[in-house]
Amino acid sequence: SFPPPEISAQHLKQIFSASDDCNVDDSESECSPIRLSKVAKRRINSAFVAIVDNCIITSMEHKQIIESISNPDSKQTSATLLNESSDSGAITFSDSDLKPSRIEITEDNHPFYRTTSIENIINEQQPLLESYSSHDFEYIFMPKEMNPKCFDVLKDILMLERTAVFDLKILTEDFYQLIPEKALSCGRALMDLFVNLKSLQRFHDDHLNTLEIIAKNWADCLRNANAERPRVGDILLCSVHNALQYYREFVQNSPIYLAAIDELTRVNSAFANSLIKLQMRNSYSCSINFLMLKVIHRMIVWQTLLGRMVAALLEESDGSEIAPQLSSCRIAVEKVASFNVEKKSTLEGLVHFTKFVELGNDLNIVDGLTDPNRRFIRQGWLCRWTKRGFIPHAVILFNDALLFAYRSQTDGFIRNAFLPLRAMTVEEGDTLHVVIDPTICLTIQAVNRTFLLSGDCTTVRDLWLEELTNAIRNAKQCKIEELPQTETFVITEGSLNDKFTHNNDMLDSLKSINPFDIATMPYSTLDVCWYRHATLGINAIITAPANQMSGYLLRKFRNSAGWQKFWVVHANFALTFFRSHQEREPVAVLPIINYHISLPQLNDKVDCDNVFKVSYNTHCYFFRTDSLYAFSKWYECIHESTINSSPVDLIAGLSIK
Repeated sequence: SFPPPEISAQHLKQIFSASDDCNVDDSESECSPIRLSKVAKRRINSAFVAIVDNCIITSMEHKQIIESISNPDSKQTSATLLNESSDSGAITFSDSDLKPSRIEITEDNHPFYRTTSIENIINEQQPLLESYSSHDFEYIFMPKEMNPKCFDVLKDILMLERTAVFDLKILTEDFYQLIPEKALSCGRALMDLFVNLKSLQRFHDDHLNTLEIIAKNWADCLRNANAERPRVGDILLCSVHNALQYYREFVQNSPIYLAAIDELTRVNSAFANSLIKLQMRNSYSCSINFLMLKVIHRMIVWQTLLGRMVAALLEESDGSEIAPQLSSCRIAVEKVASFNVEKKSTLEGLVHFTKFVELGNDLNIVDGLTDPNRRFIRQGWLCRWTKRGFIPHAVILFNDALLFAYRSQTDGFIRNAFLPLRAMTVEEGDTLHVVIDPTICLTIQAVNRTFLLSGDCTTVRDLWLEELTNAIRNAKQCKIEELPQTETFVITEGSLNDKFTHNNDMLDSLKSINPFDIATMPYSTLDVCWYRHATLGINAIITAPANQMSGYLLRKFRNSAGWQKFWVVHANFALTFFRSHQEREPVAVLPIINYHISLPQLNDKVDCDNVFKVSYNTHCYFFRTDSLYAFSKWYECIHESTINSSPVDLIAGLSIK
């Protein structure tokens, strides 16, 4: 249980003394969390090691420090959004920001849809340039000449820490209220989960408060050239030391926690329905499982941020002044990197598990999909040739099988083929000789049948062809007992007409439907891939939980004049927009799979610095950051999530590097 016995001053000095201590093994440490708030109250400007005895503070001192940085009265402003069409390329709007929606959420609604309405319109002409709070940290939008790069990195750390606290509040408050008392009392797994989550929340609350003070003090230092700036490296190393004690146990037990949640969902229908309703709320754009993954991958995010801080400190001109802080940051990076290497296989296994849970929900599969030997490889939208022509299908590739599913207008995705790879062959082109352009086609031979598939372009065809070829070869080389027990089935067109009411009218509607004219915004990545004609591979799925970004952005549409200020959170291949970081309910969600990110062109008539453009078909959004560092970080983060074949813009690529 937390916290363990208090850390001694002698041990803390040994941690900070030299880089030779970077190999300290936290798994054997019995040290308690180091409280930094009192040091922060002293503006964190004096020598850190000289006052290590003051690191452990009382609860009364901590309360006084928290009260000293409490927020003043907030200044109310109105959020504004453009009247965009509610198709799959546009932003979706939150129910909390709107008039009553035309579509009411009921138990019969699809669990992974959130509603939108043409009534979700707010006047976009009023620019939203002022802060939402008078205490909204004026250092966030300081003139760029006042911002050294290491200060920008600190702001990045602060912004992501706000989102980390936000995620933990959803898990420890909203999600916790759904758990039946009997489930908490009958087994230790769920009880231990929330005990650890609340411990993490307390740690991140303290860490966030410390970062707020550091950033404020550093901003004051930048205004006063003679002031001594905070000892950021020592603070970050101290936080890493404390964090690893919590995350070592949490990550180690996470497979048990996620399995317990999944088991409770299967056996308790009331809990499952409550969980569906919670995930349909617009308070966040991620499922509970993905929020868990974000928490589990927190140290991956920290490793990246600490590496950026080291790089920023190396660019400082005064090497003697920053040498101690650089040494502390390097030790912190080594400690976090060692932890992440140790837990790498666990993290990847958890990503696969949560992906199978998501697919089971999408495909209405209760049992049989999840298997210890099964691995997800790719999912996406392809057309399959039938007697009635090409019909859109969701195609999912595993290491042992290929799954086809079509989308019913009433029942969501329905499987109609599950084919083992060991008895399969694949080749490019059209062996049936029924299409005009065979360069976008590939042909599969399996279970004595021929399956002709077509993508949107040659690039998509080549991607599927390569991964299918590799998966088939690996499956044939693998021992039969090492593969999952695959149930092979193919539903014929005739049985589709009878069993699934897949009649002529529905086939015609599938052929003629505009995939962007939808009244709801899909929640799962499979839904987004369906409507965007996109494909998503395992590499993107694995990196998604750690591909996080948060911060204030100014946004405008192509035909609008004013900029609007939003708190934007990037996670799970989507941008979520809030009025401010203090808000719980978002005003919009923008899935960005298959979007294109680039720099503004001359005809866009955008004369501002640090602006990037995010576009999909006719939908175009411009985003403006407060610094070159933030621009490059947002550009890199969004480009990784858009999952399109477009290369990084040359000039933007130079900025990122």
